[in-house]
Amino acid sequence: MKRLKLFLMITATLSLLMLTACGGDTAKEQANSNGKGGNDGDVITIKVGHISPDGQAYAIGFDEYAKAVEKATEGKVKFEIFGNGALGGERELLEGVQLGTLDMSLITTGVVTNFVPEVAVIEFPFLFRDLDHTYKTLDGEVGQELLDKMSAVNLKGIAFWENGQRHLANSKHPVKSVADLKGLKMRTIESELLLDTYSALGTNATPMAFPEVYSGLQQGVIDGSDFSTGVYYTTKVFEQSKHFSEVGLYYASATLVMNQKLYESLPEDVQKVIIDLGKEYAQKERQINQDLTAGYEKNLLENGVEIIRAKDIDMESFRQAVQPVYEKHAERYGDYIERIQNVK
Repeated sequence: MKRLKLFLMITATLSLLMLTACGGDTAKEQANSNGKGGNDGDVITIKVGHISPDGQAYAIGFDEYAKAVEKATEGKVKFEIFGNGALGGERELLEGVQLGTLDMSLITTGVVTNFVPEVAVIEFPFLFRDLDHTYKTLDGEVGQELLDKMSAVNLKGIAFWENGQRHLANSKHPVKSVADLKGLKMRTIESELLLDTYSALGTNATPMAFPEVYSGLQQGVIDGSDFSTGVYYTTKVFEQSKHFSEVGLYYASATLVMNQKLYESLPEDVQKVIIDLGKEYAQKERQINQDLTAGYEKNLLENGVEIIRAKDIDMESFRQAVQPVYEKHAERYGDYIERIQNVK
């Protein structure tokens, strides 16, 4: 009888262990069924949202990047891309990436500053000497340090792509000096630094999500905004703001960013591909943007836009006007500004 009881106990224990093991395998399969960070045979589907319309550098560059990642991973990674603001404005997109309801995006860096304040230093007015200085900064030690800070808020900063030099467009009159901006209702993103910049220039700064800008101009809610040449043309906001001043107020980068937890769940070889190609295609996308700009300008002129060139603008009046912005933010950003100015 004792031997029978012992046999039954051993049998029950073994059965329980087998059920536990099977249950663990089932849970593991369920965890991997969404295609994120799963087994070797799984396809990892990455959902991407951005605001760029087809034909603009963001869209072209990201499509090429996605193809390169898919090829490098031999089809293990696939992308679902929703462009042209289909999933909302940039703040909504970035919040989605942070929460994990969206996997990846390209976000104008000024929006990122609401989550990682240090990144705002990139968009100080007239900070960079030229594009070479800009790229050396973003691809160097300072840029990587800023990207790394994003991990603290569940964002994996991959690389700084390009939105472009931001110029001023408005529907009222040509802007050739800072005095011409006085009283204009100028749209900006929700960034303390840019709000301060526009206030220093004498405008009424109006925060607004980008998908609302066209109708805002059309309805007179705003008089203008800053745009890169590519965004100004491809989004057709030039139809509502015919005066375009090539001020180069600041350089707008675009952060290629991914949900941090998702990134950490991916196999190491996939992580490496995403990062390495993200940095490589930052340079490719910048070149795409530069190549497209001349064609955009030609089309703008043909559509009746008045382009005021930098040589016809009192640039010194703009530089003097924004000095209080540097003074106000010196304590927080002074060290970064000095390091950037020392980049050779």
